[in-house]
Amino acid sequence: MIVVQIHSGLGNQLFMYAAARALAHKHHTSLYLDVDTDCREGRNFGEYVGHSFQLDKFDIKADYPDMSAAVPAGQASGIGAYSAIKSCLRDIKILRSAVRLLRDQGVDLSKLAMRLSGTHKRMFMEARGDWHYKPHFFELPDETILRGCFLSYRYFDSLRDQIVDELKLKAPLSSQSRIVEERILACESVSLHVRRGDVVTNPEYRSWYEGVVTDQYYRNAIAYFEEKLAHPHFFVFSDEIAWAKAHLPIRGQVSYVDHNGPERGYEDLHLMSRCKHNVTAGFSSFSWWAAYLNKNPDKIVVRTRRMNALDHLNHPEDFFPEGWVVVDS
Repeated sequence: MIVVQIHSGLGNQLFMYAAARALAHKHHTSLYLDVDTDCREGRNFGEYVGHSFQLDKFDIKADYPDMSAAVPAGQASGIGAYSAIKSCLRDIKILRSAVRLLRDQGVDLSKLAMRLSGTHKRMFMEARGDWHYKPHFFELPDETILRGCFLSYRYFDSLRDQIVDELKLKAPLSSQSRIVEERILACESVSLHVRRGDVVTNPEYRSWYEGVVTDQYYRNAIAYFEEKLAHPHFFVFSDEIAWAKAHLPIRGQVSYVDHNGPERGYEDLHLMSRCKHNVTAGFSSFSWWAAYLNKNPDKIVVRTRRMNALDHLNHPEDFFPEGWVVVDS
C-alpha cells in the first residue's frame, strides 16, 4: 500500500493523487488517501477558505478516509497502526478540536502517531518549495507514506490516459453547469482562468506571481487566440469575476462563469477542461489540471514563460508539458 497525505486546494490534491497513483501502479499495490482534517473542513491552518477535500467527486482508484478498513486483516504493518490512530484523530469531533488546539501550541499529534507506530521511517517528505521533479521518487518502496505537492507532470505522464480516465466526475453536473457545458461544446471555446484571492492578500503567494501572471499576460493571451481562431468564445473563470470584467477587455464573445463557489470547484475544473482551448494562470495548479484533462486533440494551451517569479522555485520544464504555448507577461 502507498499512502499519500492530502491537503491544500483541489489542484494540489490532484497532483498528490496522480503522483501517488503512479507509484502505487509501479508496485502493483493499493493507494490510500490520508486526508488532512483541515482539508476535509475547507480550512487552511485553521482559517476557513472553502477549498475542501474534493477528490471524492472523481472516479479515483484509492481508499479513503477510514484506512483501517483498507488494511488486510492480520497485516502486521506500522502503517495499519498509524492509520488507526489517524482515523480516531480525524473522525471524532472532540479529538479533531483537541488536535487543532495542540497544533496551535506547537504539538503535532500526527507526527507523534508516526513516531509511536514507527512509520516515520517510511515517510518521504518533499520540502515545501522543493517542487522540481525527483527521478528517485520511483525508487521508493511499497508501504511508503508521501507528504508533499509533487508539482510535476513527469511523475505520472506515462499513465496520462489512465489518470485522465480516473479524473472524470462520478455524479452529474448541476443544472446550471450542464447549461454552461452545452454552450462550451457548441463553440470555439477558450477557458481563461484568473486567480486572485490569496495571490493578492498573502504576501508569500503574491511574491510567486508578481511579474509572471500580469494583466498584460492575459491581454496577450486573448490577442493570441483572437489571431489564431476565427470566432473564439472566452469562458472566464475567477474567484473575482468583477475584477476580470473590469481589467480584461474582450472584444468578441465572452461568458463569465460565476455560479459555483469554492465548495464546487470540481465543477468549474470540469467545465474548463471541456473547453476546446485553455489559458492557464502561471503557477495555478487548478488551471493546469483543467488544461491537462482537456481531451481535445487539437487543443491550444497557453502558459506563462515562468512557473514562479522566484528563481529557486521556478522549474517550468518540470511543471509545464511540452507543446503548451508560451505567451509573454
